[in-house]
Amino acid sequence: MKRVDEEPTPKAIDNALSQDPLHRKREIEDFLKMLITVEPPYTFVIDAPWGSGKTFFVKQVARVLQMANPTLKHDFETLNATLGETATELPATPCLPIYFNAWEDDHFDNPILPILASIANAVDEQSVKGGKDFGKGVISVIETAASIIGYGVDINGIIENFSGTDFLEQYKAEKELRSKIGELIKSHLPKVAKRAIIFIDELDRCRPEFAIKVLEQTKTLFQQESIVVVYSTDITQLAHSLQGVYGPRFEGRKYLERFYDKRLELNPIKPADYLLYKGINTMDGYTFMDITVDLLSYKHASLRACNRLIDSITSLSGYITNHWEHFGDGRVQHFPDQGLLPVINILAYYDPLAWHEMKTSTDFGAVYELAKHSNRFIQYLDEVIDSVWGANKDELPYKQDIENRRKRIVEDLCALIYGNDDRDPRVKELGNCELTRMSFNQQLYQRLTPPS
Repeated sequence: MKRVDEEPTPKAIDNALSQDPLHRKREIEDFLKMLITVEPPYTFVIDAPWGSGKTFFVKQVARVLQMANPTLKHDFETLNATLGETATELPATPCLPIYFNAWEDDHFDNPILPILASIANAVDEQSVKGGKDFGKGVISVIETAASIIGYGVDINGIIENFSGTDFLEQYKAEKELRSKIGELIKSHLPKVAKRAIIFIDELDRCRPEFAIKVLEQTKTLFQQESIVVVYSTDITQLAHSLQGVYGPRFEGRKYLERFYDKRLELNPIKPADYLLYKGINTMDGYTFMDITVDLLSYKHASLRACNRLIDSITSLSGYITNHWEHFGDGRVQHFPDQGLLPVINILAYYDPLAWHEMKTSTDFGAVYELAKHSNRFIQYLDEVIDSVWGANKDELPYKQDIENRRKRIVEDLCALIYGNDDRDPRVKELGNCELTRMSFNQQLYQRLTPPS
């Protein structure tokens, strides 16, 4: 069994660059141009909700910077095929991309050592031509940082390929560390790149105390010529977590503005395109899929949400395809599976409490409240209403405005699916029509669980 969320492995990053499943090529190109034209020191923040693909975005940018730098893992052929005109502009300003995942290292009390270890990893002598002096300079900076922090941490394994230095040796003070970083950038960076781009990812998932230290130390130590810092985070979530430290009246967003020069938002993904990239056919006019895509778009579904729903979407649509003939030929007979089932599947993920109330026949109201945001669902539902109640729409209880009539038939149908009492007035209200328990597999609906 694999993890649901796709890992940003080197292969996955290369595939994303070449196939562009999220249609972010233009955003990547625009951001790359910003990185090579701003005047350092400069700080960006990539702001997007959890699960929106921020890590994939910054890792794609870092990968392009690697390909464009002759001293790194350059690949001008792939670069030109991927970016075209933008690719010709990048080699003139070669950059050293450095990626630091703050969440993975928030068990440290102080973030400076793992950040510096990320720099050391970026200048591994085996992958950087002419970067030997820069690598030695990084080690010197790490030694200074370790002596200032003054606690034992087992980072020897991280940089053992660079030096056998004893990290317990004590040096002077934090000013020396800043001085050494400045010397490193001034003396050795030009041998590798014209500027360093430090990507600091996943701040919003860190312990708030650690996130604050990352922000403050980065601002103190890396406000240097030739350094651009890029945070990728959910500003709203990070500001909220800071309120947990400083209190509910703390203005987290204003506090965070101290640490960046420009905020950029990622465009929301298009669920239909992403599902198609993952092998789900969203293009054939299939009603189940049309309604699914409508509702995912209404919910501004993140990559994470799509990934968690892929299995249930695939299995349910496959079930309908394989059992189509079992439930009759009419459009009305297929409404439970083609029209209602995709709504229930999305509801189960986004609102498990409402889904539980529906499944236990406690309250069906949330079903229509979600379903009404799909134009495809409403069109189909109106067809069903005309077929089921068409001759009686001017009589009570059917004589009411169209919105209440739509809501009422959805609740009646839910009562038919999730209840077992044919005397239920809602079931009787459906009348002697094509919508019966023979129109759907009741066990399938009972077995549905929220995607996770």
